[in-house]
Amino acid sequence: MVLLSTSSLGDTPFQQLLGHNPPIYYSWNNLSHVLSKDGKLSHSLKEEMRRILAQQNGCQYCKAKGLPTNQFTDDKSALCIGFAEVYLKMKEKIPYYIVEKLKEHLTDDEIIELITFTLFTTAQQHFGAILQIGAENDHKA
Repeated sequence: MVLLSTSSLGDTPFQQLLGHNPPIYYSWNNLSHVLSKDGKLSHSLKEEMRRILAQQNGCQYCKAKGLPTNQFTDDKSALCIGFAEVYLKMKEKIPYYIVEKLKEHLTDDEIIELITFTLFTTAQQHFGAILQIGAENDHKA
């Protein structure tokens, strides 16, 4: 059960909670759209990362969207997924050598997108966990 009432703005329970503050709602949704689509990293890789992050970030709504598929085995994807897994364990204390390893295989643009996506997705999932958006809610993105 969601801890706050939902607003009329938005299509999902998550969006309807953000809808209580329209400037945040519109800005958040815009950034979400930019980060989730194909960019320097593919949408499908980012969706896999979202699923991995959801398993530990406490949002039942996010977990209900599916388990990781474990279908990404190329080097670049493995590094990105590995970064997400290291982040889940170490948070902001990621050792410099992890970023150095990313630099060996990813461009600066890709690294920035990877880190931004990881942190933004974690923020969304923590928001859902704090306000107890549950699996019984609508499962739209």
